[in-house]
Amino acid sequence: MTSGDSSSDASPNAPVVQVSSVGVTFQQTVALDGVDLVVGRGEFITVLGPSGCGKTTLLRIIAGLQVPTVGTVLVQGNSPDTARQDKQFGWVPQSPALLPWRTVEDNVRLLTQVGRRHDAPTTPSIPNLLRRVGLEDFTKALPHQLSGGMMQRVSLARAVALGAPILLMDEPFAALDEITRAEMRHLLLDLWQSTGAAVVFVTHSLAEAAYLSDRVIVLSQRPGRIVATHGIDFPRPRSADLEDTPEFFAAVTALRESLTIAMGGRR
Repeated sequence: MTSGDSSSDASPNAPVVQVSSVGVTFQQTVALDGVDLVVGRGEFITVLGPSGCGKTTLLRIIAGLQVPTVGTVLVQGNSPDTARQDKQFGWVPQSPALLPWRTVEDNVRLLTQVGRRHDAPTTPSIPNLLRRVGLEDFTKALPHQLSGGMMQRVSLARAVALGAPILLMDEPFAALDEITRAEMRHLLLDLWQSTGAAVVFVTHSLAEAAYLSDRVIVLSQRPGRIVATHGIDFPRPRSADLEDTPEFFAAVTALRESLTIAMGGRR
């Protein structure tokens, strides 16, 4: 595991996202400053940092939902807005945002019905996705009949069903209890490894970041700047047993130390 400035940590894969010298100012408040980030094809990147440091803002800029004040972003060589119109993104928010009148199956189908990419490769079948996320017996259930973890499984399956080459995930498991949260990160890796998609994942959880990622980007307090990049070298596929190893504990400790520095040295 290594730590250092992100500008010298180029992805070994062909880049799908290139963020160059991005800064964001809201009125008189600088939210992000001088952010450089390259995301390789099929790479799992986690963005870690204190509350209010600009993690979600960075995700929205990559998605073309917000324009940076300075700097540039390219997504597969195009603007984020073009990439969004071309359905290059699957988005998994913190709240599942399911349509209450649609069944589980219909919620998962939603994005494929209104936003399927014209050049999309073969995408997973909906019944297969529902089986893989453990909802094959709930296909006709409505959202109010589901637990929080089940609703987030629907949200995850919906994003994967689109077949997009980039998944953007904004603290998708934050509202779940710790046991369900652990189950969801194992499920996410299982699904992601079959898609070939690049992932930019925002979290506050050190264990989540260490378990899921190829690299972890640590942002400072506002204005958000990248203060460290940690390469996570555990071999894939990963299993739950990894979290009981001394090596995993060391990885989490290193992330905690960087996060402490990012928060100004407070513990």
